[in-house]
Amino acid sequence: MAKQKIKGLSAALLEQQPHGAETNSEATLGSSTAEPVRPVVQTVKVPPDVFIRLKMVGARERRSSQDIILSALREYLGRYPIAS
Repeated sequence: MAKQKIKGLSAALLEQQPHGAETNSEATLGSSTAEPVRPVVQTVKVPPDVFIRLKMVGARERRSSQDIILSALREYLGRYPIAS
């Protein structure tokens, strides 16, 4: 199958979407139907004693290390509001 050359934008492509349809940017601005934002991977290196304590607390509380670290990080960052 040969590729077709794009000659330009047609008027149909430039028309507004029907009422109720959302664009990708609108979906990320707080719409309740927006797809969840994918998390960013962040590696954290910790000393062995901290790792062992984290695993022990996680087992006792039945929580993952990620959940514990994310909770602590959110609490810490909550002390420093973002200037607008």
